[in-house]
Amino acid sequence: MIAYARRENLFEKGERRWIVEDTGLRQCWPQGGELLLRWADVREIRLTYAPTRFKTWRHKLTLRGPAGAWVIDNVHFAGVGDFEDRTATFAPFVLACVARVAALAPGATARLGSAPLAYWAQLLFVAAAFSLLAMVVIALPVSFSGMVWVKLALVAAMLPVLLAFVIRSRPRRITLDVEAFREALPKAAD
Repeated sequence: MIAYARRENLFEKGERRWIVEDTGLRQCWPQGGELLLRWADVREIRLTYAPTRFKTWRHKLTLRGPAGAWVIDNVHFAGVGDFEDRTATFAPFVLACVARVAALAPGATARLGSAPLAYWAQLLFVAAAFSLLAMVVIALPVSFSGMVWVKLALVAAMLPVLLAFVIRSRPRRITLDVEAFREALPKAAD
């Protein structure tokens, strides 16, 4: 039995747990109550690189079934502005889920990356922002102050982060295979 636990936010009093069982994925709340998503009912499984400002290592597993989607990420809320990377337990959990879905729902779709609409909308927004920035820089008077150079250097420094997001979040369909998901998972910090 493989289990994964994390706390979502300040309002959860304890850790929510997900337990990989033979028949399905069981979700248990700290205050009691549980749900079961049967593996045979899974229609889609997706692993997404979804970083945020404070959670640059964040990955999400989405299991889509008949009653909606279960979204589980590798971030544990430890305190306000304090998040813990749970990749060490998240990665084996994801691989166990993929193996069970492959065995009991072989017709399920396997995907990596963001949903296509969200991905292209984000890229369009970033392209528009950079175009606007370029127009502002071109329209500025010839003498640049030191602060302008600092701001341009910060924008240039963030380009590798943008490139990493563009590459790792690219939507793609893959075979429903544990090894394909293993390659996309973050490496656990030592």
